[in-house]
Amino acid sequence: MRQPETEVDVEDDESLRWYVVAAFVLAVVAGFGLAVWLVVDWAVSCSKIDDGLSDVAGDSMRAGLCQDGHGVAALAVPAGWVLGLVLATMALLRWGGGLRGTVVLVLLFLAPSLLPAAAYAALDHSGTACSDDKLEAYRSWVDDGSKGTAPYDCRTF
Repeated sequence: MRQPETEVDVEDDESLRWYVVAAFVLAVVAGFGLAVWLVVDWAVSCSKIDDGLSDVAGDSMRAGLCQDGHGVAALAVPAGWVLGLVLATMALLRWGGGLRGTVVLVLLFLAPSLLPAAAYAALDHSGTACSDDKLEAYRSWVDDGSKGTAPYDCRTF
C-alpha cells in the first residue's frame, strides 16, 4: 500500500532562512559588544572625574552621576541593549517577508546597537554644562576677573 504524500509548507520556513538568523545573531552580538564598550568607557570616564583628570565640568550633571552612583547611571546602556534585543527578537519571530516587513526587520535589528548608543549619548551630554543657576554664578565670576576660587566648575567642552 502506498502512503499518502504530505505537503511540506515551505512558506513558514521562508522567513527564517540562515541569513536572517545570521543577521540577527550578528546584530545582537554587535549591540552587546557596543554596550560593554560604552559601559567601560563610562566607568573609565567616571574614574578620571574622581581623580581630577577629566574634561567633564566638575559641577555638571555627569560629574554628579559619577560621584553619586555611576553604576546606576551606567545601567541605562545595558538596559537599552536588552530592550533592543527584545525588539529584534520580536521582529525575527514575526517577520513574514516582503519589502515592508524587511525594512521593519532591518530597523529593529539595529535596535540592539542604536538604543545603547542613544542611552550613552544622553549620559554623555550631561557632562558638558552646569545648571542655569550655577552657570550664571560661574559667568559672573569670570566677568569679575576670575579672581579667587571659582564658585562652580562650569567649563564646557
